Amino acid sequence: MYYLKLYFNLMSAGLRSQMQYKVSFILRFIGHFVVTSSEFLAIVFIFGKFSHLKGWIIWEVGLLYGMTSVSFASSEILARGFHVFDRMIRLGTFDRVLLRPAGVFIQILAAELELRKLGRILQGVLVMGIAWYMLGLEMDLTKAGFLMAAIINGAIFYTALFIAGAAICFWSIQTTELPNMLTYGGVEASSYPVSVYRAWFRNTLIFIIPLAFINYFPALYVLNKADPIGLPYFMRFLFPLASAVVMFPAIKFWNYGVNHYKSTGS
Repeated sequence: MYYLKLYFNLMSAGLRSQMQYKVSFILRFIGHFVVTSSEFLAIVFIFGKFSHLKGWIIWEVGLLYGMTSVSFASSEILARGFHVFDRMIRLGTFDRVLLRPAGVFIQILAAELELRKLGRILQGVLVMGIAWYMLGLEMDLTKAGFLMAAIINGAIFYTALFIAGAAICFWSIQTTELPNMLTYGGVEASSYPVSVYRAWFRNTLIFIIPLAFINYFPALYVLNKADPIGLPYFMRFLFPLASAVVMFPAIKFWNYGVNHYKSTGS
């Protein structure tokens, strides 16, 4: 409870700081909304040429896209400190974090707040809402709750990737391309159903880096859609396990990095 209170206090301070410049916030919010909307337009253009992708119509893909977009943007807002951790290592400001009595993990988790990412969340929610309407889905509280749980789980999954990427900086000093491949690349890959990919890449997204559990399997349940791959039905409910499988080693790796940290001398 103490660490939760500390986290919200730190985030609240960041929120008050950014809201000192309301016009700047509004402009950045609108800009991010417009820029990220272009990503879904790319999907729209693809479906302008094809009526479906391996049995998936545009608004079914729109649901996948919206889930990924909201999960990723939520993680970027709530765990931004791990995303920009390499800067703290280079500038030597992480040394000050170690001297404070508060927990290191919580301090980094709430180190930076980027509210402009709310633009991406709004855009993702709008795409999901339109997709829900266009697909004629009923307002089923069970499915709506399931969808929300999957989105929260997706945010946890991406946060785990950010933590692992930050831990690498203890040895590389700056962020490598590998975390970006898994985060930004993962967003692009999971914006489409995994069934459209070649078998080796599809298996990677399911069994090695389980990005398919962020949205693909939960969406199959929400849409009441048969899995073109033919995997067992129960896999639609394994998304919490997938996040745990990624989060547990990420935190272990982070703690190992903290315990073996040597200052850059900046």
